[in-house]
Amino acid sequence: METLISPGSFGTLWAFITIGTAAAIWLEQRYRWAARLSGPVIALLIAMVLTNLRILPGTSPAYDFVGSWLVPLAIPLLLFRANIREIIKTGGRVFLIFHLSALGTVIGAMVAVWALRGPIGKEDIVAAAGMMTASYIGGGVNYMAMKESYTVAESVANPLIVADNFVMAGLFVVMLWIAASRWFQARFPHPHSQAGGVSGEMNLAEKHWERKRIGLLDLALSLGVGMFVVAFAGGGTALIRHWFGDVSQAHLVVQMVQILCTNKFVMITIVAVTLASCFSAQFQKINGPEELGAYLLMVFLFTLGLPADLISVLTQAPLFFAFCGIIAVSNLGFTLCIGKVLRFNLEEIVVAVNANLGGAPTAAAVAISAGWPRLILPGLLAGIWGYVVGTPIGIIVLELLKR
Repeated sequence: METLISPGSFGTLWAFITIGTAAAIWLEQRYRWAARLSGPVIALLIAMVLTNLRILPGTSPAYDFVGSWLVPLAIPLLLFRANIREIIKTGGRVFLIFHLSALGTVIGAMVAVWALRGPIGKEDIVAAAGMMTASYIGGGVNYMAMKESYTVAESVANPLIVADNFVMAGLFVVMLWIAASRWFQARFPHPHSQAGGVSGEMNLAEKHWERKRIGLLDLALSLGVGMFVVAFAGGGTALIRHWFGDVSQAHLVVQMVQILCTNKFVMITIVAVTLASCFSAQFQKINGPEELGAYLLMVFLFTLGLPADLISVLTQAPLFFAFCGIIAVSNLGFTLCIGKVLRFNLEEIVVAVNANLGGAPTAAAVAISAGWPRLILPGLLAGIWGYVVGTPIGIIVLELLKR
């Protein structure tokens, strides 16, 4: 079907992509309702409106550049601070709870597959389980890594990402309510709420999100290191694939190791974390890689909404809403139950669950909005660790379900 902008008008298409992404970010930071809806949801909705009004085409070679280059580049940029020693040392109990919460995600994915294996086809539900396991352990960066690794059909990826973001936004509101609920506070220790409250929320938020001094050298080093990691990882996966050879008849464990080691996104993660841990002092002096990575992630989410046919999303999204809801609620419920048994603090549980479901930015955001300054850094570090482990765990879940 013809559209106002043709698929070959690369310059015009990229103008819409960048302006639409900027609009989503501006709205999220400007209006409270948009912040609750979240930037990714707004980006998806803007893109869906543009394509369903036949302004932009649903597919174009211009969009392929995002998956081929911008998606892999976003990962090392977001992992610039992934110093493993610092994460383990500073993460504290939030780091421990994060792993228990990740187990809740895996359990939830299995429950969701069992509950909806009839209405959703086997191949589609397996792909959805792998993608959402990765996403609900580290956030959107892991989702896009899984989508690109397995070239998931748009009929699955588009309604799933819409459902994912709406469920995630709703659960964030629920978790803030839990943190302030007297019923939960009567059953969990809550020292951070007693000590901090929310009186300093605005000053804390202003300090945390203040603009950074970013120079030309910062941008050059960020992009240079990021592109080096992508190129090095690509060469590394080719060598490892040649070294393994044909493993179709090998033991399941050997097959899983081969799949992990030859996955481009897993290798990018390994190389990025190794560099960030070995050269942490040098990387700390570079400003701006997280902002660049977050921007590329938003561009990806915008382009993910472009092929989304509104009728298809409305007819298929309810099933995926249920699918994502089962995983997210299982994560939260499992973590609360384990936290109650082990007497973890309520605030630490909420931050760890946020780090799982939304990644580092949302973990920091919930600590800021609730007025828990001592949990901002642990939440950020746990979320960064989720970027590292989310994709490998998602691959393992997907491959096991395939078999």
